[in-house]
Amino acid sequence: MVKTYTRWINPKKLDELLYALREIGIDVWRHSYSYRLIYKNKIIASLHIYPGYNDVIIRIPGISKETAMSVMDHVLTKIREVLPYYKVHVKTIEPKIKIV
Repeated sequence: MVKTYTRWINPKKLDELLYALREIGIDVWRHSYSYRLIYKNKIIASLHIYPGYNDVIIRIPGISKETAMSVMDHVLTKIREVLPYYKVHVKTIEPKIKIV
């Protein structure tokens, strides 16, 4: 049996994820398969969907780590509800320069 991957996602499904995240109080901006998640006026994560690989990558900037982790369980629940067959990977990105 040959394993095949979906190469695209219906835009209505992408919007469904956007609205599901907004329901839990996260402001979301979407462009194509990428989302910016904003909570309490801070960008807490970027979310990228890779339909060809059935992957969702969440990148959390180190500056917003505490704020992001406080709502990440709710975010992961919504992603799994809307995209149940996708693997979710969460990565923390530390800043390369320190702002004093």
